[in-house]
Amino acid sequence: MINRIITFSLRVRLIVLFMLFLSLQGIAQTQDTTITLEDAVEIGVKNNLAILAVEKDIAATKGKAITGLGVEDPEVSGSWTEIPKGSGVSNYNERNFTISQSIDFPTNYIHRKKRGDLDIERSQVMLQERKLELRTRIEKVYYQLVGSREQVNLIRENISLAENFLDAAQKRYNAGKAPILEVKRAQIVLSNIENELAVAQSNYENNQAALNALLAFPDEKNAVPADSLTYRLLNLNLNDLLLQAIETHPLLLIYNLTAKIADKNVSLAKGSYLPKIFGGYTAQKIGGNKFRGVEAGISIPLWAPVNQRGQVMESKGNLAATKYREQNAVLVRKARVKGAYSKVIAALEQVDKYQSNLLQQSEELYKLTLRSYEEGKVDYLKVLDAQTSYININKSYIDALAYYKIQVADLEFETNQNFVQ
Repeated sequence: MINRIITFSLRVRLIVLFMLFLSLQGIAQTQDTTITLEDAVEIGVKNNLAILAVEKDIAATKGKAITGLGVEDPEVSGSWTEIPKGSGVSNYNERNFTISQSIDFPTNYIHRKKRGDLDIERSQVMLQERKLELRTRIEKVYYQLVGSREQVNLIRENISLAENFLDAAQKRYNAGKAPILEVKRAQIVLSNIENELAVAQSNYENNQAALNALLAFPDEKNAVPADSLTYRLLNLNLNDLLLQAIETHPLLLIYNLTAKIADKNVSLAKGSYLPKIFGGYTAQKIGGNKFRGVEAGISIPLWAPVNQRGQVMESKGNLAATKYREQNAVLVRKARVKGAYSKVIAALEQVDKYQSNLLQQSEELYKLTLRSYEEGKVDYLKVLDAQTSYININKSYIDALAYYKIQVADLEFETNQNFVQ
């Protein structure tokens, strides 16, 4: 029975080592590029297709604004009259050439110009919002990758601890101070940790693939984070964060610009009551005499109760709805900032607890328990409990650090800020 357990443990270890060897072989065939978070953001913005599409949208919006200032094409017409029956056109008695032009009331062009400028500004702010959103996504995946990498390193350290415990159990068994049960239990613990390493390695590779995809890295390259899960206390003030978000967040600026555009649409709708202006020039020839003529006039909004009035009602309704949406967006932004702020503070307190006592106490307890076990003062169950506690606390600490980084990234998005982590 003992030999079966030992054989099973050895097989498990060989399988895990073989999987890690294959993984390392795959990594060796790729080209790693070490990058900081700022490098990752710069690369992501440069390669992201959605960002490139928005940049083209800006160019299209500029073209639309120019088109909005366009004037109707002039009309040119000619007529030949009083042609005797049976004669050609050249035998006319009267000939007229007329060119005419129609334009909107001048103030409408001013409103269109301002609306076009606002539309261009809104498209540029949309680009800022996309970049801010992309930065947040990259930052989250970046620190998820860093966290999974540190989990792999931690589990490798835990394997070393489990090997030390197995060595101590084997020595006590050889000396006749401990039953074989302790050796078997230590072997099982070591095998379980080695299995955890395979899982952690797989999680790391998945996060690596996610970052590579987000940065549009070639298949043969890996974007390897240069940063670590360092902890830095941030001096945050909720009122300042709320003010920053309300004044500068791109989403709120987009709502504000949309309301301004809707206001210009109201002005243009009211401008439809104003008459169009038209004029023309005519060159006339009657018999052998040449004459000239000019004409000028304005359109009369005769059907204003149906056409123009409906346009004004529609534009005013859109403006009112847009303003309500803007006010709602401000309320939503405040709530999201408060929520993100609370999560950062909670994550901060969690990390602080680990750093203040839990990490040190769990390490001291494990070392003390292991030494007592080697001296025969405690049984192996005490060592396993202390080891499990030490391992879990360190794993939870890494998770807490990664969670803290991710919550800070969310707060950065909600407030349109870039904290130095």
